[in-house]
Amino acid sequence: MRLRTVDPGPDREANLPMLLLADESEQQVRSYLQKGILYVASQDGEDVGVVQAIPFLLSSVELRAVAVIPEKRQRGLGREMLRRVLSDLNGRGYSRVTVGTGNSSIAQIAFYQKSGFRMWRIEQDYFSPEKGYPEGLEENGIPLRDMLWFERTS
Repeated sequence: MRLRTVDPGPDREANLPMLLLADESEQQVRSYLQKGILYVASQDGEDVGVVQAIPFLLSSVELRAVAVIPEKRQRGLGREMLRRVLSDLNGRGYSRVTVGTGNSSIAQIAFYQKSGFRMWRIEQDYFSPEKGYPEGLEENGIPLRDMLWFERTS
Protein backbone atom coordinates (compact mmCIF):
# COMPACT_ATOMS: atom_id res chain seq x y z
CA MET A 1 0.00 0.00 0.00
CA ARG A 2 1.17 3.51 -0.84
CA LEU A 3 -0.05 6.55 1.11
CA ARG A 4 0.12 10.07 -0.31
CA THR A 5 -1.36 13.45 0.53
CA VAL A 6 -3.40 15.58 -1.86
CA ASP A 7 -3.03 19.33 -1.53
CA PRO A 8 -6.11 21.57 -1.36
CA GLY A 9 -7.38 22.44 -4.80
CA PRO A 10 -9.23 20.87 -7.73
CA ASP A 11 -7.41 17.50 -7.41
CA ARG A 12 -9.31 16.77 -4.20
CA GLU A 13 -12.62 16.62 -6.09
CA ALA A 14 -11.67 13.21 -7.55
CA ASN A 15 -11.75 11.78 -4.01
CA LEU A 16 -15.33 12.85 -3.31
CA PRO A 17 -16.84 9.37 -4.00
CA MET A 18 -14.51 7.73 -1.48
CA LEU A 19 -15.14 10.45 1.11
CA LEU A 20 -18.88 9.87 0.69
CA LEU A 21 -18.31 6.26 1.79
CA ALA A 22 -17.43 7.64 5.22
CA ASP A 23 -19.99 10.46 5.34
CA GLU A 24 -23.27 10.20 3.45
CA SER A 25 -23.88 13.96 3.50
CA GLU A 26 -22.37 15.61 0.44
CA GLN A 27 -23.11 18.94 2.14
CA GLN A 28 -20.86 17.94 5.06
CA VAL A 29 -18.09 16.49 2.87
CA ARG A 30 -17.96 19.60 0.69
CA SER A 31 -17.72 21.76 3.84
CA TYR A 32 -14.37 20.17 4.70
CA LEU A 33 -13.08 18.85 1.35
CA GLN A 34 -10.52 21.65 0.98
CA LYS A 35 -9.46 21.73 4.64
CA GLY A 36 -6.66 19.94 6.44
CA ILE A 37 -4.68 16.97 5.19
CA LEU A 38 -6.20 14.53 2.72
CA TYR A 39 -4.47 11.14 2.69
CA VAL A 40 -5.14 8.75 -0.18
CA ALA A 41 -4.11 5.10 -0.05
CA SER A 42 -3.45 3.20 -3.25
CA GLN A 43 -2.72 -0.42 -4.02
CA ASP A 44 -1.61 -1.78 -7.38
CA GLY A 45 -2.12 1.67 -8.92
CA GLU A 46 -5.73 1.98 -7.71
CA ASP A 47 -6.95 4.46 -5.07
CA VAL A 48 -8.51 2.28 -2.37
CA GLY A 49 -8.91 4.46 0.74
CA VAL A 50 -8.96 7.97 2.17
CA VAL A 51 -8.49 9.73 5.47
CA GLN A 52 -9.28 13.43 5.92
CA ALA A 53 -7.52 14.96 8.93
CA ILE A 54 -8.46 18.47 10.01
CA PRO A 55 -6.38 20.27 12.66
CA PHE A 56 -8.27 22.14 15.39
CA LEU A 57 -6.36 23.43 18.44
CA LEU A 58 -2.60 23.44 18.68
CA SER A 59 -1.82 19.71 18.88
CA SER A 60 -5.19 18.15 18.04
CA VAL A 61 -6.59 16.86 14.79
CA GLU A 62 -9.97 15.38 13.86
CA LEU A 63 -10.31 12.54 11.40
CA ARG A 64 -13.34 13.67 9.42
CA ALA A 65 -13.44 10.72 7.03
CA VAL A 66 -11.87 7.28 7.10
CA ALA A 67 -12.94 4.99 4.28
CA VAL A 68 -11.85 1.99 2.23
CA ILE A 69 -13.64 1.01 -0.97
CA PRO A 70 -16.05 -1.89 -0.34
CA GLU A 71 -14.22 -4.49 -2.43
CA LYS A 72 -11.01 -3.98 -0.39
CA ARG A 73 -12.53 -4.14 3.09
CA GLN A 74 -11.84 -6.85 5.66
CA ARG A 75 -8.25 -7.30 4.49
CA GLY A 76 -6.38 -5.16 7.02
CA LEU A 77 -6.02 -2.24 4.61
CA GLY A 78 -7.99 0.20 6.79
CA ARG A 79 -5.98 -0.76 9.87
CA GLU A 80 -2.67 -0.26 8.01
CA MET A 81 -3.85 3.00 6.42
CA LEU A 82 -4.92 4.37 9.81
CA ARG A 83 -1.65 3.23 11.42
CA ARG A 84 0.37 5.13 8.80
CA VAL A 85 -1.83 8.23 9.04
CA LEU A 86 -1.54 8.29 12.84
CA SER A 87 2.23 7.91 12.57
CA ASP A 88 2.43 10.81 10.09
CA LEU A 89 0.19 13.00 12.25
CA ASN A 90 2.34 12.25 15.29
CA GLY A 91 5.40 13.26 13.26
CA ARG A 92 3.66 16.54 12.43
CA GLY A 93 3.24 17.25 16.15
CA TYR A 94 -0.36 16.17 16.69
CA SER A 95 -0.62 14.30 20.00
CA ARG A 96 -4.42 14.08 20.18
CA VAL A 97 -6.60 12.60 17.43
CA THR A 98 -10.40 12.53 17.56
CA VAL A 99 -12.85 10.77 15.29
CA GLY A 100 -16.62 10.49 15.23
CA THR A 101 -18.91 7.76 13.95
CA GLY A 102 -22.61 7.03 14.05
CA ASN A 103 -24.22 5.28 16.99
CA SER A 104 -25.38 2.53 14.62
CA SER A 105 -21.97 1.94 13.00
CA ILE A 106 -21.07 -1.20 14.94
CA ALA A 107 -18.07 -2.22 12.80
CA GLN A 108 -16.57 1.28 12.90
CA ILE A 109 -17.02 1.53 16.68
CA ALA A 110 -15.08 -1.72 17.10
CA PHE A 111 -12.46 -0.64 14.52
CA TYR A 112 -11.60 2.58 16.33
CA GLN A 113 -11.41 0.90 19.72
CA LYS A 114 -9.13 -1.82 18.32
CA SER A 115 -6.98 1.01 16.92
CA GLY A 116 -6.41 2.50 20.37
CA PHE A 117 -9.19 5.08 20.48
CA ARG A 118 -11.31 5.53 23.60
CA MET A 119 -14.87 6.75 23.78
CA TRP A 120 -14.85 10.45 24.56
CA ARG A 121 -18.38 11.87 24.24
CA ILE A 122 -21.78 11.56 22.56
CA GLU A 123 -23.35 14.32 20.47
CA GLN A 124 -27.07 13.63 20.44
CA ASP A 125 -29.20 14.22 17.34
CA TYR A 126 -26.16 14.93 15.15
CA PHE A 127 -27.48 13.20 12.03
CA SER A 128 -30.22 15.68 11.17
CA PRO A 129 -31.65 17.18 7.97
CA GLU A 130 -30.07 20.51 8.99
CA LYS A 131 -26.67 18.89 8.51
CA GLY A 132 -27.63 17.28 5.21
CA TYR A 133 -28.72 13.84 6.43
CA PRO A 134 -32.13 12.48 5.41
CA GLU A 135 -34.55 11.44 8.14
CA GLY A 136 -34.99 7.77 8.84
CA LEU A 137 -31.41 6.64 8.26
CA GLU A 138 -30.67 3.20 9.71
CA GLU A 139 -27.67 0.94 9.88
CA ASN A 140 -27.61 -2.57 11.33
CA GLY A 141 -31.32 -2.16 12.11
CA ILE A 142 -30.52 0.76 14.44
CA PRO A 143 -31.72 4.33 13.82
CA LEU A 144 -28.78 6.63 13.04
CA ARG A 145 -29.13 9.61 15.36
CA ASP A 146 -26.10 10.34 17.51
CA MET A 147 -22.41 10.91 16.85
CA LEU A 148 -20.08 8.87 19.07
CA TRP A 149 -16.75 10.62 19.50
CA PHE A 150 -13.50 8.80 20.19
CA GLU A 151 -10.06 10.14 21.03
CA ARG A 152 -6.52 8.81 21.02
CA THR A 153 -3.56 10.51 22.63
CA SER A 154 0.10 9.71 22.13
